[in-house]
Amino acid sequence: MNIQIEKKSKQLQEIRIDICKADYAEKVEAALKKQRRTAQVPGFRPGNAPMGMIKRMYEKSFIADEVNNMLYEELYKYLREKKIDILGEPLPVDEKTSVDFENPNDFVFTFEIALEPQFTVDYTSFPSFTQYKIVASDEEIENAIMDLRKRHGEYSSPDVISADDFVTVEYGENMNGNFYTNDLSDKAKKIFIGKQLKEVVTVDVNTMFDNETKLAAFLKTEPTILDKNEDRKWALTVKYIGHLTPAEINEDLFKKAYPDGSVKNEKDLRKAVSAKIEKDWETHSKRKFSNDAIGMLLDHVKVDFPVDFMKKFILLSQKDLTAEQLEEKYPEYEKSFKWQLIENKLTKENEIKVTEEDVKKYIRQYFVESYFASFNQEDIAERLDALVNDTMKNKEAVKNIYDNLFDERITDVLMKNMQTTVKKVTFKEFADELYGTKEEEKTTKKPRAKKTAAKPAKSEETPVKQEEEKEVKPKKKAPAKKTATKKAE
Repeated sequence: MNIQIEKKSKQLQEIRIDICKADYAEKVEAALKKQRRTAQVPGFRPGNAPMGMIKRMYEKSFIADEVNNMLYEELYKYLREKKIDILGEPLPVDEKTSVDFENPNDFVFTFEIALEPQFTVDYTSFPSFTQYKIVASDEEIENAIMDLRKRHGEYSSPDVISADDFVTVEYGENMNGNFYTNDLSDKAKKIFIGKQLKEVVTVDVNTMFDNETKLAAFLKTEPTILDKNEDRKWALTVKYIGHLTPAEINEDLFKKAYPDGSVKNEKDLRKAVSAKIEKDWETHSKRKFSNDAIGMLLDHVKVDFPVDFMKKFILLSQKDLTAEQLEEKYPEYEKSFKWQLIENKLTKENEIKVTEEDVKKYIRQYFVESYFASFNQEDIAERLDALVNDTMKNKEAVKNIYDNLFDERITDVLMKNMQTTVKKVTFKEFADELYGTKEEEKTTKKPRAKKTAAKPAKSEETPVKQEEEKEVKPKKKAPAKKTATKKAE
């Protein structure tokens, strides 16, 4: 076998691979002998068919398989050994390829390759942009503290309805409904607050709530099939009153809510609550920063692409895409390739990696924050280990977490290097400033699909074999193995 490379231009080269009969003959002969031992040939017992007949039936196909496997194995081995980084995949040059399986002997394959463009990322040359830091508002802090107080408060069953109570009433023939007094309309609140257990209240149920969703929930039906014109002036008997008294802000609350001892007074409590709120909002501000930073890189990093080669590669890869459609969509394809190159460069230069232990730590922290925040970690260590190990069996969840952690580390690198002006805002101000009055987050379309924050999930799948220090490599698509030759019929 002989491999030669020829430079065609600054970015394009041709690789010629010569495969002679001696390169594949031994393996083909071994494959034929193996086939003879099991071949079902009419008139002969398995293993007794003449070798000449076996060759006529299978030799051309076996040569095609072996040559094709050898071709791509040697091609990519050569690229690795010579440390040649390429764009896309090698493209066959048909007019310089000589293949004849009807008369198999020597073969010549020629491929065109495009070298990865060389470029620099000079952060100092980029203009500055706004980086938002979302801070907790006083209202959010007060609401969060009240939630903690309610979570650790005391439940009771008083005889008289008051504000904030949970009430169960009975009507009709053993029918019952539930509501919180805070969900009632102002008119209904005046009717129910102060009423006693077992007292009968006659009311137009259709006017008890301010919206149809709460009315439907009370009636245990769907809002879409609710008929508000139906007469519902009913006698409701108060069957149960539930009252929650929020916990006092004292040492007992601090111990229950923060068993690790990190909160010892009200100042510590407000600080801890504020930090939790800001951490929750951090995902929104980081995603906004990431989108802006990626846009800045795509606009200001100069990367030269061999356009004709890229178009040929895309058309071969996207079978349903026409040349006319590609002309329209090519800028988006090029933008995607450009971001992949930039991301790979950032990954290598900053030695970004995600290990299996990183993923396990993420999963453990997720369960701690979501379900065991008030538990002593030593007491639930075995339970957490079991949850982590179970989640690691879910291949899709693990992949999403790897991708999410990788994206976070790319963003962290950009946050350290991009020139920004930090602006502190509440989440409402963040949403209002960016999107008007709509607080639902919108993100600029990125040049490649991004995963949302991955949440661990249980799975009954067979455990994935993991390496002790498995790393996420640069996100460069590995060249897919192509079939360069058609099998002989």
